[in-house]
Amino acid sequence: MKEKEKDSCEWLLDNEGKPETDALLRRIYESSAEGSAALAEQGYAAFAGKVGLKRQHRWHTARRWAMRIAAALLLPVSLLCALSLKKALEPETEWMHVTTARSESRDLTLSDGTKVRLSPCSQLFYPAEFRGKQRKVILIGEAFLEVEKDPQRQFVVNTSKMDVVVHGTRFNVTAFPEDEEDEVALLEGSVEMRFPGEESSVFLAPGEFVKHNRLNGDVQRRSFSANYFEEVVAQGGLQFRDARLDDIVQVLTRHFNVNIIILDSALENERYHASFINNEDVETILEALNTGHLFTVSLQNGIYYITQNS
Repeated sequence: MKEKEKDSCEWLLDNEGKPETDALLRRIYESSAEGSAALAEQGYAAFAGKVGLKRQHRWHTARRWAMRIAAALLLPVSLLCALSLKKALEPETEWMHVTTARSESRDLTLSDGTKVRLSPCSQLFYPAEFRGKQRKVILIGEAFLEVEKDPQRQFVVNTSKMDVVVHGTRFNVTAFPEDEEDEVALLEGSVEMRFPGEESSVFLAPGEFVKHNRLNGDVQRRSFSANYFEEVVAQGGLQFRDARLDDIVQVLTRHFNVNIIILDSALENERYHASFINNEDVETILEALNTGHLFTVSLQNGIYYITQNS
């Protein structure tokens, strides 16, 4: 971690409850994207818990300034602070940060040869050089990874709610702060999903994907075609596996840089299986999903609105 980032984390801990702390939150708010109060409170709770703030209820004082802090902006800070304060990172390690915007993907190769394809609106923190007995990266969003085999050093993908522990394997991780579910899809090898605070873990076999509900801890295991999934990834397509409509809308928002609003909450938990590999636009995808004519899509002032049919 860079020295200035470490100093910032320690400053927050030393100055909890002081006006300077609230001023910092205000500056975060002023530079942040617009988000919901629920996401902001969730983000602050995660931030406070991970960096060790004892009086987490100070959210209610700070909220007049930080009501619209996006959780995605807070989580990277909280993860880095937690790792630093717990001495999980070697002090001399130089950490890199890659981020993608809407409709942008990036390919990168880590120092051990591991290949990563980062999806839109995602962030990856990784060391310039892996040291020690563990190879750890921090993911916020979605990424497809081809991990270079190294029997002596396990590879760990850390997200806000889980650790994905691997050796040499190919898999996809989806863990956006605004989504209700995290997902891991395994193409080759073996991975283990570990959840902080829970004794049990989940092991995946090739051709399986697991969804973990952050709200109730529910775990669902399903099978999928690994070969076809890889084809979709290679072509930059989209594939939804037992996905909630609300999560699909988030994917389309990130992928196409559009705004989509579901006006009827009853539609949010409708689930779909679908793949798109022919450069379909957002309207074509929404139309294809609407085979049961459950909803109507309208475009007003550049925003897509989804309403339930009576």
